[in-house]
Formats: sequence, structure tokens, C-alpha cells
Amino acid sequence: MLGTSLTALTSRLATGTLVAAGLTLAAPPTSPATAATTATAATTAPAGGYAQERRFVRTRQVIGRSVQGRRIWARYRGAAHPRQVLVVLGQMHGDEKAGTRTARWVAARVRPRARAGIWVVPTVNPDGNRAGTRGNAHGVDLNRNWPTSGWTGSDRGRYWGGPRPASEPETRALMRFLRRVKPDYVASIHQPLHAVGINGIDVRWEKRLARNLRLPRRHLGVGTPSGKVSPTMTGWYNKRFRRHGTATTIEYGHRPSPRYVTRIAGRGIVRAARVARP
Repeated sequence: MLGTSLTALTSRLATGTLVAAGLTLAAPPTSPATAATTATAATTAPAGGYAQERRFVRTRQVIGRSVQGRRIWARYRGAAHPRQVLVVLGQMHGDEKAGTRTARWVAARVRPRARAGIWVVPTVNPDGNRAGTRGNAHGVDLNRNWPTSGWTGSDRGRYWGGPRPASEPETRALMRFLRRVKPDYVASIHQPLHAVGINGIDVRWEKRLARNLRLPRRHLGVGTPSGKVSPTMTGWYNKRFRRHGTATTIEYGHRPSPRYVTRIAGRGIVRAARVARP
């Protein structure tokens, strides 16, 4: 049973190498490189007398590289075969730093519930993070670069969507990752508009987020014309995968406190997704 479960995990999590109870499984050559992976397995006998395995997996992998060649990391903690998955995306804009602290706190401190999993991507824009710029090394706003009907590359200023849809390696890396993982919830953290974005796909999730994070719910637009899909990550994901899950924009304020971006926001996001233990 362990080999079967880990094979299924390789397919869903797209890990490069899994090591569990002394067993090594090689992933398909198209999988991204994995830096470190560990898994533990325990067997219990429930009242009916049938053995039931419970597996916990922890993995760290490279899901792509930036324009300047920096690695884009994703970390996973949770069930080997999760039924519910949350992705916490800490940063898309390099000058919005607070979400990276939330993402790292979640990766280090949160214990997922049984049959749940949490992926954390601290930053999808490591070049912008290093330089302190909104855009990537090409000057592209990665949250305007997604291939939707609302994409435009006409504005070469601060919000430039790039020379073409999904032109940037960071965008393509995150697209590949989300297509493989297909999370039930994506929490994409930004600053400084102080709100939880409304998309109407899962209103209860949005309300739980707003309550836990002490933020109002409101529409967060990017100037997309009526009838077009926003060229943002949340716009793209909600158009493609709304039958499976939902992606939501979270906007912190200008200067959230260290306690807010770790314990309050970190706990608030995972509890809203109902993937964390009490």
C-alpha cells in the first residue's frame, strides 16, 4: 500500500524523488527537481480490525527559475494522498514583502489535518524581491501577465503586462505548478489595499478569510473591461479551475505588524481553508 500511495503522490505533487520507509521512487523525467523530501508512515488498527495507514510527507522542490536564473521554491507538508489542498503564495510583486513572512511561517509552523496538504510558495518573483521592485527583471508586472481575455501589453509602466501573455518564466512556472497541484484554495498575498478580494465562487471561504484576517471583503479590480477575464493569477485560475477550487487575493495594509503577518494571518488563512489542526 505504501508504494501505491507514494506513486499517487508523485503524480499529484510532481516531486522529483520520494524517500519513505527506505523506499525510493523515481518520478517521471518531466518532474521538477526536488531538493529534499521525507515521508513517515504509521499503521493503526481501527475498531473493525482493518489496518489503516496514515502518511505524512514533507517536500521542498524547485518549480521553475526567474529571468535571472534564481530558483522558485515550493514547500509541501501534509498527507501523501491529500483530499484537500491549500496553496499559500507569499509574493508576486517584489516590493510587497509581508506575504513572504506569512508563507514561511505557515511552512514552518502549521501542522496539516489528516488527509489535507499545504503548499507554500514564498515568492514567485525572486528577482523583484531582491531588487525591491514590483516587476520582475524584465520590468513585467507578473500579476498582469496571465493569458486571459483581459490581457494587454499596451502600458509599459508600473503595471506592464509584458510583450505577450505568459511571456515570463515566472508566470509559466506558476501555471505549470497550479495545473499539476489543482488546489482547492489558493491564497495570493499582496499589499497594501487592506481587503479580501471578492470573486463569488466560494463566498463562505471569503467570509472566513475576512473574519480571520480582520479585513473587509470588496472587489479588487485591475481595470479589466467588462466581459473580459482579469489577466491576474486569480483571474486565470478561477476561469480554468473554478469547478475544482478557487483563488483569492488577500491585500494586507501598508505596514502590518510582525505578529499580524505570522500568527494572525498565517493561522487565519489555514483555518479558513480548514486544512490545519486545531
